[in-house]
Amino acid sequence: ETQNLRQLAELGKDPLGTVLSVGAIYTVGPYLFPRLVSRLQQLAPKMPLFIEENYTAVLRGKLTSGELDAIFVALPFTETDVVTRKLFDEPFVVLLPQDHPLAAHTHIDTSALAEHRVLLMGEGHCFRDQVLEACPGLQKAIREKTAQGNTVIEGSSLETLKHMVASGLGITVLPESAAREATYGERTLAVRPFLDPAPKRSIALAWRVSYPRT
Repeated sequence: ETQNLRQLAELGKDPLGTVLSVGAIYTVGPYLFPRLVSRLQQLAPKMPLFIEENYTAVLRGKLTSGELDAIFVALPFTETDVVTRKLFDEPFVVLLPQDHPLAAHTHIDTSALAEHRVLLMGEGHCFRDQVLEACPGLQKAIREKTAQGNTVIEGSSLETLKHMVASGLGITVLPESAAREATYGERTLAVRPFLDPAPKRSIALAWRVSYPRT
């Protein structure tokens, strides 16, 4: 509450003239922040950004404690005394090597993924859960591999998954914003959308009800 009082006092000067502390989940930050920073430099040049990327659970705690002013998260996201505003929907796509059999298809059925080696984010990433929920056959295939003692290949970031796909280790599912940031070029990697209804995620901005600089 003391912090809120200080911020209210600052509002009398310039609400866009003090630091804004913003967090984002790992699968959103690297692709949203470059656009956000450049846009804010035009709209609010006197408002510097403190930026953090982390897991949803960590960002949630830092938002409610006041360490962060706002966070970008994937829905659903519920927290007492927190306002959530949906910003956009983002479809999932498949990233695969150009010579992969599925690259011959213009669209890919989610059920087809279970027949191939799919690289996933590690445990704790909400995007991993979203992919498994969208592709139930894939979830069953992973359980079977685990039961047989086979290793399920995981990556620590979306960029790591892209590197592994480019090296021929398998295919992966990415948010469209991450897949379109091509590192290797079209000759190495292919991006294919899913058949309708295509899986997607909703990205939202969340902040405390008591935050004075809305």
